[in-house]
Amino acid sequence: MACSIEKVDLTCLPPADEILSQREADFFQTLRLPKRRMEWLGGRFALKRLIHSLTGAPLQEIEALPHPSGKPILTVKGEACPFAFSITHSHGWAAACVSRDERFVGIDLEKIEKRSSAWAESFFHPSERKQTDETFLTALWTQKEALVKLLGTGLSVNSYDVRCIDGQPFFFGAAQQAYMRLGSPRVLLQTYELVPGMMFTLAHGQ
Repeated sequence: MACSIEKVDLTCLPPADEILSQREADFFQTLRLPKRRMEWLGGRFALKRLIHSLTGAPLQEIEALPHPSGKPILTVKGEACPFAFSITHSHGWAAACVSRDERFVGIDLEKIEKRSSAWAESFFHPSERKQTDETFLTALWTQKEALVKLLGTGLSVNSYDVRCIDGQPFFFGAAQQAYMRLGSPRVLLQTYELVPGMMFTLAHGQ
């Protein structure tokens, strides 16, 4: 497995005009909320740093433009980039993953914090709820979100259709159909604290 991860502190970002292409800058100007602008810029910065390290291309010649599917379209010097990639952000941090070898990747980053039992019951299938502490539930949340990003389904699947039991993914309903469309790859999960107090999951598969 050859996946590169880059994390960035959103309080330490360079100016947008040092990061973005003109088309990205045009979209950036349409974002009104400061928090959303910072998260969007941070995710692109993390991704572009990884792509730069692999290709040598200047940051402004690496574009990650929005797409209706939810996943950005990634190009380098105007050409489609073949690398698998994913972006996430949460509570002042952004992260990106790029792989030259894996066909599918998805990542998620979430702050460890107490949440209600009602939230856990609505989001997690009973087979997943083996513990109730905030670290376990946050880790489980990142696993499910990373898998949804790997599948490329966005919010079109029910939370119960993507399940993580003892670190193993299982797919049902619409999620299973999406998984089969990808060729039913073997999917692995890696979950850990990327930064203190923040759980992170990388889902990847061939």
